[in-house]
Amino acid sequence: MSSTEKSRTIEQQVLQYLRCYRIPRGSAVMVALSGGPDSLCLLQVLRSLKQRFPLRLSAVYLDHGIRPGHERHMELEFVNSVCAKLGVELFWERLPQGLLEEESSVRGRSLEEAAREARYRFLKDTASRQKADYIALGHTADDQVETVVMRFFQGIGLSGLPGIPPVRDNLIRPLIGCTRERILGYLREHGSTYLTDSTNRDARYLRNAVRRELLPAAERIFPGLRGSVLSLSERLSALRSYVEAESRRRLKWTAAEGGYGIAGGRFIAVPGLLRLFSVTALLNSMGVSSRRVPYRFLRRVEEDRYLTSRRVVLQGYGIRLFWRGERLILAADVVGKNEKGYFIEESEAGRVYVPEAGLCFEFGPLVRAGDRFLFRSSRTGDRITLQGGSKTVRRLFAEWQASGCWKIPVVERRDGIVAVLGGLFGYEDRFHPDVSLEQGKALKSMVHRYDVEVE
Repeated sequence: MSSTEKSRTIEQQVLQYLRCYRIPRGSAVMVALSGGPDSLCLLQVLRSLKQRFPLRLSAVYLDHGIRPGHERHMELEFVNSVCAKLGVELFWERLPQGLLEEESSVRGRSLEEAAREARYRFLKDTASRQKADYIALGHTADDQVETVVMRFFQGIGLSGLPGIPPVRDNLIRPLIGCTRERILGYLREHGSTYLTDSTNRDARYLRNAVRRELLPAAERIFPGLRGSVLSLSERLSALRSYVEAESRRRLKWTAAEGGYGIAGGRFIAVPGLLRLFSVTALLNSMGVSSRRVPYRFLRRVEEDRYLTSRRVVLQGYGIRLFWRGERLILAADVVGKNEKGYFIEESEAGRVYVPEAGLCFEFGPLVRAGDRFLFRSSRTGDRITLQGGSKTVRRLFAEWQASGCWKIPVVERRDGIVAVLGGLFGYEDRFHPDVSLEQGKALKSMVHRYDVEVE
């Protein structure tokens, strides 16, 4: 196959993807651009389809602050020049050097995970502010194979083994059926240069080790490995879709006590796998990443004996599943000992201690009728609007040169973050412009530091 045929095939495949997944013509699509071959190819292909499938294109770029300064500077200049040449508007942001390394160390996460969470939060926040309909990601068939293999060896079950979904919410992946080899051929045909991220050669990152060491070794034994893994992913994806739909049909939760509730008898009556999927589906809506909650913790909901013999079925990783009379309640809880962080809802008068942070939350009457405030640790991608404009909470911490950032309470309401209570640790209290002086004082009065050990 000639390189011209390869490039035509990629364009046709992307066009088929857009039609198959019913992406409306004229949609505002924001391409996540890194300067690497995959995202560069994606932007160029979508731009080349403007006559056959017009889209309102823009691009978004995040500097994670991980690599050397000269490399970061060169990458930003490159993506700027690409977008200028294609006539595409670019939105970008830089994280302070070393910020993600510090966060991954403090929270006990891998740097890969911290970077991924930062990237997705930034993408979704930018797309929301710019009113983009979709975020286009440059994941390829090679990424799909690597993901399925990684998840297999990590022991992830049916929820994760299907791999990367072609579409999820407003995230689209038009290159998911294209191999990296064909993408490189497309770029050669068009005379396009691209950048290579130096971290892609670092075997300390799991995906790099799988790509450079595990897969080549496995392919020497199973030459058709990649095709078999992709076929398995498709079959498991269909199975997962069926189980998810059946779980939603048979287990309907309702809002209750800062979380969700369901009749206990109805929950126990369905197979354990459906219970597991039902609980997992609610986690993300509660601000808890289902990716970070292990199966060995959640598997208790599959066991009838455990469900019927314990008042508190699950507690940890930021959630609590417990019996309240004949109903099961799934609600947010102070994060357990597995992670430095907390997540507390102001719902009624009472006192909650977070010994690890040395904080006491003492709630009285609600600050404003109808409001529910969450007092929690900061997360990558958190952003607060101040008098001078919007700012990430992490940038605020960097300006303060704050240590132990996870202890500083971030106050969230339904419409976003309204306060960062830095005053408790010798920094500044920062509030959203629509928080009145009286409301600010009330929020501050609800949190105290203490120096005694709590029983």
